[in-house]
Amino acid sequence: MSVFKLSATLNAHSADVRAVVAPFNDTIISASRDKTVKVWTKDGFWNPRDNFVSNGYVNSIAYDEKTTSVLSGGQDKLINVTDLYTSDVDPKFVLIGHESNVCALDCDGKEVISGSWDTTAKVWENNLLKYTLEGHSASVWDVKILGNGRYLTCSADKTVKLWSKDKEIRTFVGHLDVVRSLALLPDGVGFISTSNDGTIRVCDFDGKLVQELVGHESFVYDVIVLPNGDIVSAGEDRTIRVWREGKAIQVITLPCVSVWSIASLPNGDIVSGSSDGMVRVFTRDPERTATIDEIKEFNEAVESMALNAQSFDESKTQPPETLQRPGKKEGQVIVVKSPTGINEAHQWSEGKWNKIGEVVSGGTSDQKQEFDGKTWDFVFDVDVQEGAPPLKLPYNASENPYVAAQRFLEKNELPMSFTDQVVDFIAKNTQGVTINQASDTVNPYADVRRAKLVPHTDYLGFTSNNSDAILKGVKKFNETEKSFTDDELKLIENAFQTQDTEYLFKVATTILTNWTNALPGFDIIRLIISTVPAPPEVLGDVFDKGLTPNSPPILFMTFRIISNIFLNTTWGVPIITDTGITTRILNQVALTDGTGKHAVNVANALATVVLNYSAYACKYKSSKIADLVANTLKTKGLEVAQASSEAAYRLSVAWGNLVYVDGGLRAEFEQFKKGIKYNEQRFKDVFEDIAAL
Repeated sequence: MSVFKLSATLNAHSADVRAVVAPFNDTIISASRDKTVKVWTKDGFWNPRDNFVSNGYVNSIAYDEKTTSVLSGGQDKLINVTDLYTSDVDPKFVLIGHESNVCALDCDGKEVISGSWDTTAKVWENNLLKYTLEGHSASVWDVKILGNGRYLTCSADKTVKLWSKDKEIRTFVGHLDVVRSLALLPDGVGFISTSNDGTIRVCDFDGKLVQELVGHESFVYDVIVLPNGDIVSAGEDRTIRVWREGKAIQVITLPCVSVWSIASLPNGDIVSGSSDGMVRVFTRDPERTATIDEIKEFNEAVESMALNAQSFDESKTQPPETLQRPGKKEGQVIVVKSPTGINEAHQWSEGKWNKIGEVVSGGTSDQKQEFDGKTWDFVFDVDVQEGAPPLKLPYNASENPYVAAQRFLEKNELPMSFTDQVVDFIAKNTQGVTINQASDTVNPYADVRRAKLVPHTDYLGFTSNNSDAILKGVKKFNETEKSFTDDELKLIENAFQTQDTEYLFKVATTILTNWTNALPGFDIIRLIISTVPAPPEVLGDVFDKGLTPNSPPILFMTFRIISNIFLNTTWGVPIITDTGITTRILNQVALTDGTGKHAVNVANALATVVLNYSAYACKYKSSKIADLVANTLKTKGLEVAQASSEAAYRLSVAWGNLVYVDGGLRAEFEQFKKGIKYNEQRFKDVFEDIAAL
């Protein structure tokens, strides 16, 4: 049996390649988050040409052979129609109608169908809207035209739906998570669907499950059928898998994080688009195989990938001689301790073991990982909620794990009471990894040359983007408040996605003015206050309604808003540090919820505001603000610190700032210090720094 081998690597885009199509053997079209659509033509080598530059991410693409049109959709909510053979500044046509990101496209020469995050699919003919398919309750991730007025869609609501014109005629269930992609079986006998549950389901149109293909280790993003009938899938586990008769016959591992999209050339070659900005072509034809050097470079890139130890059971690490025995199935992965002591992951494919990376937690691999635009020694996956995608925890071996833990919890708006658990997690998953140390037993908490913790002059905030949860809350409470129509709720959802702060402030004002439970309105303001160009009129209402002890959730959300105002570099600091406003705010620093369920959130929000004011006093040598903060810390500091170690730590740093401004406050700080009972290294560090001031 011939296997796929690398044919070409196209250095395609400067960001993720989210979609690829391959209409001819010598033509590939790719779409990317770098906002471009590129056409690749092969004349000995693959040569690129910009086809279209969008105003936002391009996430979907299709080709209409009848009109030689390239259709692309994405973040701008539009479907732009360009010609394959030209580079268009402006599209030939623009199909307007979706209210959010266009993430799926298909066409058959007569009709076009599109899917969107706005929960609808739309059918177009002659560049005009023909049908809107409404029935899914979440984003429509893929769409297919079946012919004769029938269409197939899949959604984040875990379902696949069959439509006749604009009428839903059948719903297929079976996947346990978001359904990501669809492919049609030859001769119209059924369809294939993939899901975030890691499975691929082959069904007929009566809903009968014909096959379930299991092998991917994470989300399965795309699926196609080759001309010979083989099924090919790709996903978050950075693999392309080839299936025949229900079994994986080949697994191709790529040197990237995600394989987003795949397509088949008419000759049966596979095209992939991935998170590293590359388009790759794989072939079974020896005449089209890449050179020996190109294949070697590709294999070395795969081998050099650093793999998260959490993906493997390192207690089952095998000795090197295991690689002399055959694997149990295509795609099987084992961890082998190499003669040099490094744990290596090997995958059984093409009848042999292939190294696919080094397991980072057990060795000294210096492979760096990219996340949020920065380079890290580790980027861990942390499962915090069953059924939800893992959160990313970046960490550098040279930093204080408490800093990494706090950064992770703040970004994801998780309780700071989890700090010690996250620190323990980091310690367990970085055992043996040290920076510039001869010994492999150095305590990972020990910062031999750690940075001084005080004075601290950076402002902290609560900027996690939980817009989905806010929107869910708005919809829930609106059922009784009835302030927004269904159309207005869609506009609100769109405003979150497009970051329309002006519209969101109007929504927040309506909620604050009219709703009994105004918490969603406060949370909207918390989300956007740090970026708006001018102080919003609703800010007065926020202070009037939020600075009361009657509702702990409203109080801690108000203090989160105040923290985020410090982050607004245009107008925030001058307004929030006005003496009258500062006095009013600090007078409300009190642990209103005692030991109740909101105590930690209240304490952390209060402490952050106090810390920010102390940072201002320290940065600008403001004795007036320093006096107000000192009075707050002396009268309320220990009360707030009792509720949360994170609050206690931030208040300790605030005391350090004040002692830096006025050494005469050292005695009051020592009284506070005596009341701190948390036995954590970070407290020892900050107290040591304050003593040295």
